[in-house]
Order: sequence, then C-alpha cells, then structure tokens
Amino acid sequence: MNSQILTQLRQLPGEIAAYYQDLHTGRCWGWNAEADFPAASVIKVSILLAVLQAAQAGLISLDQKVSVEFRHHVGGAGVLFELHDGVEMTVLDLCRLMIVISDNVASNLLLDLLPEGALATFFSQLGMDRSVLGRRFMEQPRPGHDNRTSAYDMGLCMAALARGDLLDRSHTNQALSILRRQQFREKIPLMLPPELPVAHKTGELDGVRHDVGIIEVPEQPYVLSLLTQRGGSTWDVDRALAELSLSVYHWHLGD
Repeated sequence: MNSQILTQLRQLPGEIAAYYQDLHTGRCWGWNAEADFPAASVIKVSILLAVLQAAQAGLISLDQKVSVEFRHHVGGAGVLFELHDGVEMTVLDLCRLMIVISDNVASNLLLDLLPEGALATFFSQLGMDRSVLGRRFMEQPRPGHDNRTSAYDMGLCMAALARGDLLDRSHTNQALSILRRQQFREKIPLMLPPELPVAHKTGELDGVRHDVGIIEVPEQPYVLSLLTQRGGSTWDVDRALAELSLSVYHWHLGD
C-alpha cells in the first residue's frame, strides 16, 4: 500500500479491517485483517458458495421449488416477507435474493436446505478460521452464538471463488453473476469506473458497514475486503470506504 491508503485507513471514522490480494500476482496486504468482527450479511457469500457446492455434488437442485410461508418470515432486509403465504421460489431465486437484496428470509431457507455441518466444513476447508455462523438471521444474538468473520477470511473466500478453486466453471460463473448484481453499491464500487464489474456483497448492522468484493479489472483482477465496526455516521463511513476503494484501485493500477 502507499502513504495515501495508509492515511485513509488510520483516519477512517471507526475501527476498520482490510485485506487486499492481487489475483494475478498474488501480492497482498492486510490492515487488522485477522481481527474478529461481526459478520453481518457478508457471511451470505459463504452460504451462496456452500449451496452451489451442494448443487454441484447433486445434493440440492437449483430448480427445486421452496414454499415460503408466514412462519418463515423475519424482518430486516429483503422482500419475501411482503409476499403472500405459500409463494414458491426456486433455490436459485433464493440465492439471488439473498445476495442481490440481502433477503434474510431467503438466507434462512437456504440454511435449512444445506446438509448439517456444511457451512462449518466450508469454513474449515478454506482456512476461514475466524468465521462462524452461530445463529440464523434476525435471531437474537447470544454469547457464543453470533456470526463472526475477519477481513482476511472473507478475502480468502472471494479469492478462492475468483480462481475457480471452489466450484466448476458453470457454478463459478453463476456465483459471480449473482454477486455482480448486488444492488447496494455505496461502498467499494461507488467511485470506481461505472463500466468496471464488481462482484461483491455488503453487510450492515448498527455501527457496522462492510463490503467484500472481486474488482474485475481486465487481466488485473483483485480482491478487496473491508470490514468496519464502532463507526460514526453511516454516510461518513460509507464515503470513507468508497474513497479508500478508489485509492486502492489507482494504486493497484500503478497510477
């Protein structure tokens, strides 16, 4: 990193963890990257990839219909709780809703479909040692039963996806296509060239603003994982993350 990035990391209004990896050369750096943070919704990337792994193994069909009933409804982000009792969605529809608009009902339904222990196995196999899913979405947090991760873990996850280490080409492309359609673009992609594809996932809780992504610069893609907690104004943190992302982009290109 350069002095400008270092200054931005130090001055960001809140506690920040960051991890960068050049997917072409392997060059990487971290800032507080292995610190434990609330996972918020960035952990949904891992759920998406675990579901696609199960589909690739023939354990789940992406075309399978799932009935969404009132008893499944939880609050927070999403749209499924606005729909009628018994509306049917395919597993692939649920994956899209979980990522693109961070739907919590879809996320919980996908967790129900995964084989027992699948997500813990996913974390272990990838070396995501600080990641854990301790509760379903919108459940009341309890000591020792929360969702946690680190900037390094999420960077590992995104890099493994981008390299094709987790899924075959078809399912890798499916995951990237969904992540590129993320509707919340106020952090990593905000100030980047609008034509530049960014496959990413955001996450928000009180005082928490996250974004993790693959910035698909032609022939020079890179991963950037940004986690924050105990932040100030939402707008100030988001703006600072967008400015940091732009600085990393220019430094990555050697500008």
